[in-house]
Amino acid sequence: MKLDRTRFGPAGYPIDAPKEKAFSYLKEIGLDAMEYQAVRAIPKNEKLLGWIKEEASENDIALSLHAPYAINLASADGGKRKASLERILKSAIAADRMGAKHITFHPGYYSGLSPDEALKIAIKGLSSVIQEIKDQGLDVELGPETTGKPSQLGSLDEVLKMAEDLDMVVPTIDFAHIHVRDGGIIKGREDYERILEEIERRLGSLDGLVIHFTEVEATKTGYGEKMHHELGSGYGPDFDPLAQLMVEHDVKWLVISESPILERDSVKMKNIYESYLRNRGG
Repeated sequence: MKLDRTRFGPAGYPIDAPKEKAFSYLKEIGLDAMEYQAVRAIPKNEKLLGWIKEEASENDIALSLHAPYAINLASADGGKRKASLERILKSAIAADRMGAKHITFHPGYYSGLSPDEALKIAIKGLSSVIQEIKDQGLDVELGPETTGKPSQLGSLDEVLKMAEDLDMVVPTIDFAHIHVRDGGIIKGREDYERILEEIERRLGSLDGLVIHFTEVEATKTGYGEKMHHELGSGYGPDFDPLAQLMVEHDVKWLVISESPILERDSVKMKNIYESYLRNRGG
């Protein structure tokens, strides 16, 4: 996703403003991004899509879109795989109409397959839907998201492999999911550095990423997410060292807050990031 700067915003409409004033409110509090939540229903109303596009543009809000949760590219049921690809295509159409450039989606589950088999099936399916997106001239990219449960297709390696093999694919990097999927692996700066080095090595650049961030509570086993928490909850991962690395690497990211308090934590993250930016003299 081409970005002029690092931008911050919530996963969904802000909680402290009515929807009709959402975009002007985000601008008012200093935010400049939002992820539209199409997780349960993909918007089709042309008037609504046009309104979102106009309001976001007027208030300088960069948009991404989260596709439905009901996507499983590696389902054992061929009908469900086909329906999943149709949901991605319909999400692409809606995103194009509202001016959202990036479509985040959960790739699905291993569904009894080996991780390698599931990944191959997902890549094959994505290849077909990407061709349809190209044929329709839709101005979007697809963002398979790093997932938070060991049973889900979507490890960091897997989403990077999708991006390596396919055009128009730029993964959505969810640090909370990476953290709990592997048993709470992000302890501090060095762990973030390792993740960023792997992304840069395989994608060639860190710019243009869509990032999801929140603190997250793991399940009782320690592997997999139970629920999201606001910044400062103590569950981790800590945003502070990531913000510092963002400044040092001079990245241009779309940083989406998935905290329960959405834009309030977006503002906190932006303030932390900008404090490091000022210290650097940026």
